[in-house]
Amino acid sequence: MLASLGGIFPLGGYVYGMLSNVRALAKSYPVRFNRQRREVCYIDDTTHRVLIVPWESVVAWVARSQGVTSYGAMRDYTFGMGLEDEEHDTVQFILSAQPSDVHALGMWTSIRNYMEEGELVDTPSPMLAALGITLSEDELKPYEGLHTFEVERLDARALGRLDDGGGHLTAEERKRWGYSKRSPWPLRWWYVRRILTFWKMPYLIAEWAHRKGRPTLPENVQAWSQPLPPEQWAKPSPALQKANAQVKHAMDKKGVNFVDACKAAGLH
Repeated sequence: MLASLGGIFPLGGYVYGMLSNVRALAKSYPVRFNRQRREVCYIDDTTHRVLIVPWESVVAWVARSQGVTSYGAMRDYTFGMGLEDEEHDTVQFILSAQPSDVHALGMWTSIRNYMEEGELVDTPSPMLAALGITLSEDELKPYEGLHTFEVERLDARALGRLDDGGGHLTAEERKRWGYSKRSPWPLRWWYVRRILTFWKMPYLIAEWAHRKGRPTLPENVQAWSQPLPPEQWAKPSPALQKANAQVKHAMDKKGVNFVDACKAAGLH
């Protein structure tokens, strides 16, 4: 009896954690980035007040803190953005916990690339084009769900080279032409992990979360989100264009990282 309860409580906690996270997301509004208007929109989850600020006024940072617990030293990483509310003379802070400073910086890089370059939006990924890879309909879906299970299983099979190119080659030919050694273990370990995480249940919850969706956006935000003709797209300021050029030059020509390139351009 005690053994059964000992197994039920962790399972119940696992399921409750996932469902409560889905419930919280269903009540919150996403931060929206409009690259045509070059503006950022934040909607308060409680008051439903809409705050729209110019993209170039957004302040972003990566914070790292460290503390000591009974389990040892613990580090926390946070990606943050500040949106100035001129009407109320306040700043709206948006904070997102991250597993590392690399992930936090990567999030900002993704947002910045989207707003400045439109990468993976207006043009296909150059890396995938160079490799001759065409993504399937399931791989192009912008959310996780039941289809993710099959996508990950195909990736595990490809990792073990069970059904990938070179399947007709001998071991010596595979080595000669640079193919990795055939191994069933990537797929086996994938199945073991799926069994330990209750098979398709996380994917079912993700599918349900997608269908449940977010709260309906206010009408003025829906109108703000509508596409504009190209001739009406907002243009970056000369100061930002100059700073972007300095950052790009420092990274491409001098080989410095993004943080040091921003410092060199006076963006720190």
